[in-house]
Amino acid sequence: MRTRALPAASQGTRGNPGEDVNSSPAVTPSGPMAAFPGMTPSKVTDAWAERWRVPVTADGALHIIRVTLPGKQGQLSAAVGQPSKDRTNEVAQVLCMVKLHGAVQRPLLQTLVEGCIGPVLKAEERKAVLNWLVGVDFSAPTYQLRRTSEYELNANHNSDENFALTLYAR
Repeated sequence: MRTRALPAASQGTRGNPGEDVNSSPAVTPSGPMAAFPGMTPSKVTDAWAERWRVPVTADGALHIIRVTLPGKQGQLSAAVGQPSKDRTNEVAQVLCMVKLHGAVQRPLLQTLVEGCIGPVLKAEERKAVLNWLVGVDFSAPTYQLRRTSEYELNANHNSDENFALTLYAR
């Protein structure tokens, strides 16, 4: 579930000052891809299935859902990625991609935080992430990065039709 790298963002869109935005969240300096402690693909997908009432499908190391979001928020495709073929009971990343029908607004951001990446984050982190996302101007395409010691979150609004959140374990 690796995505292609985007060009470096302008100074105002990189996250916090002093952050190194050029390092890859997929590979740690000490070796293999990191995973979220205590999290399994089934914990994430069970939470999705409970919230969305849609089947979860497996495609290799990915576990995927597709759901039409309430109102005019768009079509969500979400996936859980494992760190490697031999570490199938771990979660390294969560991808939430929306085919938009309208602007990126708080209800959509709240839906994605609570209903897509939420199972991986603690309650206080979900609140912090939502507050951070709400503070971003998504009226035009932009790429934003939030990095903590536990995860890296990429928010990518690359056109009027697409919005994605990608959460990587660190």
